Amino acid sequence: MALTDTQIRKLKPTEQCTPTRPDKYSDGDNLRLWVRHTGAKVWVYDYSYNGKRQSLTLGKYPFLTIAGARARLAEIQEQLANGINPKDVKRKNTVSLINTFDHHASAFYAYQQKHLAASTYRRAFTQYERDIKPFIGSMDIGSITAPDILQIAKRIEARGAGDMAKRAIRKIGQVFKQAIREGHAKYDPTTGLTEAIKPHKVKHHARIEFEDLPQLLNHVDQYRGHPVVKWGLYFLCYTFVRTQELRFMTWQEIDFNARLWRLSPERMKKERPHIVPLSPQAMAILEHIRALGLSDTYVFYNTSTRKAYSENAFLNALYRMGYKGIMTGHGFRGLASTVLHERQYQHAAIELQLAHDDDDKVSKAYNGAELLPYRVKMMNDWADMVDHAKTGLDNIVYVDFTKQA
Repeated sequence: MALTDTQIRKLKPTEQCTPTRPDKYSDGDNLRLWVRHTGAKVWVYDYSYNGKRQSLTLGKYPFLTIAGARARLAEIQEQLANGINPKDVKRKNTVSLINTFDHHASAFYAYQQKHLAASTYRRAFTQYERDIKPFIGSMDIGSITAPDILQIAKRIEARGAGDMAKRAIRKIGQVFKQAIREGHAKYDPTTGLTEAIKPHKVKHHARIEFEDLPQLLNHVDQYRGHPVVKWGLYFLCYTFVRTQELRFMTWQEIDFNARLWRLSPERMKKERPHIVPLSPQAMAILEHIRALGLSDTYVFYNTSTRKAYSENAFLNALYRMGYKGIMTGHGFRGLASTVLHERQYQHAAIELQLAHDDDDKVSKAYNGAELLPYRVKMMNDWADMVDHAKTGLDNIVYVDFTKQA
């Protein structure tokens, strides 16, 4: 009797099922569904060729549906009627698949998965599946040309993602380099292609000048929204972290004794560990929030939605204060960077604190604790600058640390 989808979905390994003895269910014409001890379901066809009994695996259910398995069976029976062994056909097809770009890319990403942070791997593999595989995945790797790859990059660039277009070219090039090492490709057609992508124009976030900061902070004080949102804006100002990093800040990340906020690589834009020294002002904010007992997990927790506050919560607060197009949460970063550079603080320390990644700014051999004593003092000074600017007392004496390690 023929199988049905309903029957197959309900099938589970029986007590008699073992790693070497799967359960077998017939669909007729020697087409069977094997149910393995792991729960996997596989279509298998038993046939005779030149007097010898043979079995051919057709594919896994549900990826190969009942209709698909039966259609495949009809193809195989036609091959047998013409004196062709379906195993020979399958073997030939497998050999040709081995040299497709997708075959080599799959091996490359399988290796990457073992050595990259999970979020980095997901982002890279998602881009491959979306932007690269549909266009060259089924092509023989030796037949792919520079124009084929440039067309992919230009398609990505057209949606305003120039950096991502360059990244796609580099990833394709890495797959080619691997294939060249293994003798499956002769040259890398990505050479020089990134130059064809227009340079990315940096879009600066709207921000106020330092002399406007007292007025902004007074507006924050007068803001009638939730106190946690107000404290969040102050915290952004004192620490100049990214809004995303602030929103998902957890109590577990805070070292209250050392007055440090330690962020894991998965939480950071560049996926490297980051340390934020917490000034007394920042610590006071945390103590205020902790006293409210809003959440055991997130610091900036929205009790209405039962989630961490959204980015719009802080941005909309600034809008309601009249700062639309004038200031953003990200603007505190540019403000702090400008003032600290003007006050002659070490460039490397500022860039490390901003968690930037630029060959011309900070070494890629990043150490989250690099210049930490200096950065602790710098962050405390910055918080004092903010407070003194607000109260109109700018008579604080700033220590010149530019010559210290």
